[in-house]
Amino acid sequence: MESNEALKTILNQSHAQVMEGKTLSMDEVERFMNDKVYELTHPVDAYCVAESV
Repeated sequence: MESNEALKTILNQSHAQVMEGKTLSMDEVERFMNDKVYELTHPVDAYCVAESV
């Protein structure tokens, strides 16, 4: 699929979701992005089950 076609598909899907009322708040987006950055910058140790809090 061409990149323009892929972008068009993504935009159409996004528009359809908005029209159905499926939206995210900026707080939700920020929390998701922070979680993703943490996942990518703090790899899990193979011997670690969980981080202490």
